[in-house]
Order: sequence, then C-alpha cells, then structure tokens
Amino acid sequence: MPTYHQPPPAQPDEYTPRRNPRPPRPRPDEYGIRPGDIAKYGGIAVVVLLVASAIFVWFFCRIQVQKGQFVPLLRKTGLEMSNDDILAPDPTFKGPQFEVLTEGRHFRNPYTWHWPGALDATVIPQGKVGVLIRRYGLPLELGQVVTADPNQKGILPEQYNPGRYYLNQWEYAVELLPMVKIEPGYRGVVTKMVGTPAANPNVFVVAKGERGTQPFLLPSGTFPGYSNKYVYKVTPIDVRSQKFEMSKEYGITFPSKYGFDIRVEGTIEWAPDLDKLPELFVKYVDEKDLLESGGIANIQRKVILPHARSYFRLVGGQYRAVDYITGDTRLHVQKEVERRLGESCAEQGVVIRSFVIRATEPPRQIREQYERREIAQREIDRFEKEIETEIGNVIMVGATPKLDKDAKPLLDERGDPVFEGGTPKKDAHGEVAREGGRLAKVIQERQKDRESKYGEVRGGIVGLIRDAERYEKVEIIKAERDKGVAEINLEAAKDKAAQALAKGQAQAEVTVMKHRAEAQAVQAKIAAFTTGELYAEYQLITKFAPGVRQILSNTDGLFAKLFERFAKIGPTTKPAGK
Repeated sequence: MPTYHQPPPAQPDEYTPRRNPRPPRPRPDEYGIRPGDIAKYGGIAVVVLLVASAIFVWFFCRIQVQKGQFVPLLRKTGLEMSNDDILAPDPTFKGPQFEVLTEGRHFRNPYTWHWPGALDATVIPQGKVGVLIRRYGLPLELGQVVTADPNQKGILPEQYNPGRYYLNQWEYAVELLPMVKIEPGYRGVVTKMVGTPAANPNVFVVAKGERGTQPFLLPSGTFPGYSNKYVYKVTPIDVRSQKFEMSKEYGITFPSKYGFDIRVEGTIEWAPDLDKLPELFVKYVDEKDLLESGGIANIQRKVILPHARSYFRLVGGQYRAVDYITGDTRLHVQKEVERRLGESCAEQGVVIRSFVIRATEPPRQIREQYERREIAQREIDRFEKEIETEIGNVIMVGATPKLDKDAKPLLDERGDPVFEGGTPKKDAHGEVAREGGRLAKVIQERQKDRESKYGEVRGGIVGLIRDAERYEKVEIIKAERDKGVAEINLEAAKDKAAQALAKGQAQAEVTVMKHRAEAQAVQAKIAAFTTGELYAEYQLITKFAPGVRQILSNTDGLFAKLFERFAKIGPTTKPAGK
C-alpha cells in the first residue's frame, strides 16, 4: 500500500482562543510538594532502581562458566568454621564450599560470595586412572592406608576411569596412575595391599578378598579396577615356555661311579603351572629378580637348577666316565633325569616340557685315551668297509634284520640294514659267496663291455654276411632278369627280321610286278610306233611341244636338225573311225 503523508495540522495563532484550556496547576503544600509529584518521581525511581538492579545482576552477579571448566565458591558471610574444618560443613558457614559451578550461567551475590577464576576440569586420559585423595574429614586409624568411611580423609579405594570430572580441588587431590595392562603370553599375579587380614597367616596364598596374594590370575587384557596401586599390586609374569641353558656358571659337575668329575651342559624347556603360579611367585620371586628377568631367573636358580644337580648326582653317578663317551648312556641318563625332574618340579608349580643333554665332558686323560681307541676302531671299521667295498659283502643264509626299540631296521653308517644270525653262503667252488663289491662290479662291467663289443663284432659280421647274401641274390635276380630280357629281345629281333624280310620280299615283288606292268605298257606303245626311237621321240615331243611358243634359231646346228624333220611333215590326219 502506498504511504500518504498527511499535512501537519494547522497551528493556532496567538490570537486564536484555545478550545481545551489547560487546567490550572495545583499549588504546592507547605512542604513544597504538589499533589501527583510523589507518584511521578516514585515511578521514575522504581524504573531507575530496576535498571540499576539489572545492570548490577548482569555485570556483577553473573558467573559464566565455559565448557570444560568449573568455578569453586567461597562464602564471605555466615557462621565461623572450626580450626579442624577445611571446607564449610554446609552452605550456612563461610569459607570454601563443597559446591562448584559447572558449565553454564550462574548468578551469585558478590557481597555474600566470592569466586576465583575458572579452573579446568580434571581430565583422565586413556590408559590411566585417577585416584582421589580426600583433603577433609576424620584422620585415618593406625595402620589404615585407604579410607573405609566417607567421613575420613585420605586415599579413596575407588578409581576414576578415563573421562572428564568436575572435582573441587579444595576437596580432592587427584593422582594419575597407569592402568594395569597384561600383555599376551603373561598372567597377572594380584596382591591386595589393604583389607581384612588372612584368617590363616601361615599360608603363601590367602583367600579371595583377604589382604595378601590372591588365589586367581588376571588374563591378558586391561583392568582399571586393579589399577589403584594403594589397594592392589599386579605383577605380570611370563607364562610362555622358557629355556634354561645349563652352561657356563649353570653347568653341572658330578662324580662318576669311580669318582671322576663329569661336566654336563644341557637345555631345559619349562613353563609355570598356572594353577600354582601365585604360590610360586610368593615363594621365589623378589623385587630385584622382577627388575632383572621378570621373575624367571629366581625360579630357574632356586627350583630347577638344585633339582637337576641332585638328580644328576643320583642318576649320572651310577655310570662310569667311559660310558659317557661311548654307548647310549647319555640318552638313558637324560630320560631318567627328565622324568624325576618333571615330577619334583611339578610339586613346586613348574612344568618341565623337555630336557636335552647337549654335551658331556669326562676327564681329559680318559677322554684322550678313548678318543685314540675310538680313532683306531674307526680306522679298523673303515678298512673293513673298504675291503667289503672292494670284494663285497658275505651272503648270509637265514639272517634276520636287527630292529631297534621302535621295531625299525637298524642301519649302518652307509645306510645298509644290519643283519644278525645265519651262515655264510658257498659258491660253486666252495668259496664264501659275496655280493656287491667294487672289484666284482668292475669285472662284471668289463665282462659286459667285452661281451658288448663281441656282440657288436658278431653283429657286424652277420650284417656283412647278410648284405653279401642279399647282394648275391640281387645280382642273380638282375642277371636272370637281363637274360630273360635278352631272350625276349632276341625273339623280338627274329620276329622283326622275319617281318622285315617278308615286307622286303613283298615290296620287291610289288616293284617287280609294277615294273613288269610298266614294261609291258611301254612295249605295247613301242609296238604301236614300230620302233623304240619313234616312241622316244614321241615322248620328247609330247612333253616338250606344249611349252614351245616361238623358236628363234638358225637352220644350222643340232637343235635345228631336230625340228627340220617336222617341217617336211604335212598336217596330221586322223585315222579313220576316230
């Protein structure tokens, strides 16, 4: 809609009388106050007071707390606290209050309350817990470590998990502790530091909940509930298989049957028994051992090594020193010590999984003597093997293979089966029969080679003979074939000659007959002309005359004489009847 501006109303001039004259103002009273001034100025005062109160409340009473912060309160007026109080028992007392102002907008009277600057909330990061220490309350009893009553001051048994907490710093102090974490392959031994004393103080592991080492283990994982170090102590123990190397200072020396010292080095694979691990931990593990080896070294030195030494003296001392150089004595000792060691250590909470003797060291004089004897024996065995290699092994009749404890055939150094029993086999000459052997193989190979060469020569001769026979047969066949062809050609030549002769005779006869016929015809013509000369002349003239058109010649000479006779002859007359 368009806006239309109205003209201002006309102003009355001074001579124009007022239509609504203003009523006369009332006169002030004896105090100078006119009626209505009280309401007017009272309203203004109220408005000013409200505005001032709003400004005062907004700018002086407002407390704006940002996110992640809080503001503690201190009351300036109220009842007096006692000297033993750190915080005001309730809001009617002056001094530090239990209440804190968290995120948001709050209003407090600055005359009654005082608030310092905003403080950051307590943040407990991941992987840690918070342990609260109460600053106020009744003191702890003698021997008490953590609080057992909400009215006592001191360490609280509960822990605060990761997160943000608005804790009054006048009321609590916070100590951040690492969260208990048990890695894979480990178990946690729990020791409760506070609580009810054990009903039986003469045991290594107490009942669950009593003060002392607990009868359970913590598996792999994270446990915030056991992270308060003032309440629980959790010790991670490696429960994987361990190897105890009995060498150097841990090597075992024991006397043999006749008093010679024998030193043994070996390897023991073991692991703690999970059911008895708490008791094993209390008995043998100390703080120094935990720092150096995680509790493993003390178990090896105080449990495994003493038992191993005693059983080596009991079992290993039953054999001579030489038995540890030759034979399978070491294997028997190893198995027996492993069996006894496993039984004894199992009672202590240690599981022996395997035991291997890696080396034994008898006295040097005995070792050298038997080394020389062993070398000589090996030389003898080597020579015998070489002889057997050269001439072959004796063939035994009725021998059976020797078996080990697992019913498998025993093999010698060359990998051949070992036989026992039986009698040597005799050959055709009454000698001991042998099989194998390098010489026999060489003779057999040479014989095979010679026979092979003989066979090749024989094969060549036979081949040549066969080739000669085949060549002879072929040549004979070729000669017979050529003879047959020659005979055939001879017969053909004879036939051809006879044919040519017959043909020649026939042609001769035809020629003779033809000439006879021609001669008879000529004779007949000659007879007609009476003489032969006339007939010859006639023939000459008949052949020559058709081609003569004009003769230019003189009358002399031979050629003229030829035609001179025809000039004398008159016209030819046809015979009668023609």
